[in-house]
Amino acid sequence: MDSVISSTILFLIWKRLRMCRKKICYKQVDRRQLIILITLWKLLKKNKKHSRRTWVRPIFTARQRFLQGSSDNLVKEMTFNDPEMFYNYCRMYPETFELLLSIVGPHIEKQYCIRDPISSRTRLLICLRYLASGDSMTSISYSFRVAVCTVSKIISETCEELWNTLQKLVFPDVKEENWLKIANNFAIKWNFPHCIGAIDGKHVQIQSPPHSGSTFYNYKGHHSINLLAVCDADYCFTLVDIGAEGRQSDGGIFSNSIFGQRFENKDLNLPEPKSIEISGPAIPFVLVADEAFALTNYMMRPYPRSKHLNRQKKVFNYRLSRARRVIESAFGILAAKWRIYRRAIIASVSTAEKIIQATVCLHNFIILNENKLSNHYRRYTHVTTEDQIVNGALQENTRPFVLRNKDNSAYQIRNYFATYFENAGALPWQWEKVLQNDF
Repeated sequence: MDSVISSTILFLIWKRLRMCRKKICYKQVDRRQLIILITLWKLLKKNKKHSRRTWVRPIFTARQRFLQGSSDNLVKEMTFNDPEMFYNYCRMYPETFELLLSIVGPHIEKQYCIRDPISSRTRLLICLRYLASGDSMTSISYSFRVAVCTVSKIISETCEELWNTLQKLVFPDVKEENWLKIANNFAIKWNFPHCIGAIDGKHVQIQSPPHSGSTFYNYKGHHSINLLAVCDADYCFTLVDIGAEGRQSDGGIFSNSIFGQRFENKDLNLPEPKSIEISGPAIPFVLVADEAFALTNYMMRPYPRSKHLNRQKKVFNYRLSRARRVIESAFGILAAKWRIYRRAIIASVSTAEKIIQATVCLHNFIILNENKLSNHYRRYTHVTTEDQIVNGALQENTRPFVLRNKDNSAYQIRNYFATYFENAGALPWQWEKVLQNDF
């Protein structure tokens, strides 16, 4: 249609010029008409769209995808013949994948329109392989025989649906009974009573967003967004805040986060303070954190590092560090399983947030359904003669804990924990750790 209009305008221009040549002096009206016609012709030529050579490249057709694509060949072969390699490929066993597909599949299935849509199984495989391998979208495109633009859209949509469908299943409800269960596990596995979680932040490296300046530039020397998380004693994330700019500190992000404000407003249904010992005072349930966070009634951080730390404070710092490393291990497991974290995420900030949300949900989903993670901690069952010698070398006189000033309650709570860890709650191997500063 545009070519017909362009040809008509050219004919009118030629006819107008021919009439003007015959006249010795042509009118101003003829001159205006000629200018208008030439302007219209130039606009049509400028806006003319080039017709596409092909609708779909031959290597990305449905036939080639069925014959040579990974989803219909390699993945099926691993599913039936080598489940271990399937685990390495998708970071989960075939049974777990089928369970995940039954939950997420109906939300990512596309309706038939002119052409057969890409199946939900292939869409989920593309997303999982991208997260697990850390490869570029172009590499995933060649592997699954799907165009790059389609791969990009599939990853964004699938990650969003993973978050929307799994978050209610893999994150515990904010209930008192759930907090008590987490605290009980911390006391059994990591010997820190009244602990409802370990908190820390992780910088997720991203490509520099356009026109962002130094907003996402962190102290490590690259651009990032922050993943602030609280985890339980089994490396499962319980509370997360995703998307803060990399230039912000962990403590500032926690203060501005939704769950940080709910902690401050006492709006998370935490259990009432209870006594750890039979005759001890009532102690609130707390998070364990590093020096980046402020000391509060619900947040325990170590004593400031100094040469003048006494034995009691060193013992507390060791015990807190032992419980707090759970969140460090959780981040390590997350980055080791999903290799997308091993390089800068080349995507927009919104897509990067969706990727982090999806991997956090998948991390919990795999732990809850497969329970394949081993405990990375060591237990001692007896006190050796060497431990007794170390205990005697560090022996000091301590005073019993008494709550006095409510204004300094956070410091008093920390002091009580320090006193408890040194006396009634002492561990046989903590004295050697403290003597050697091995923590």
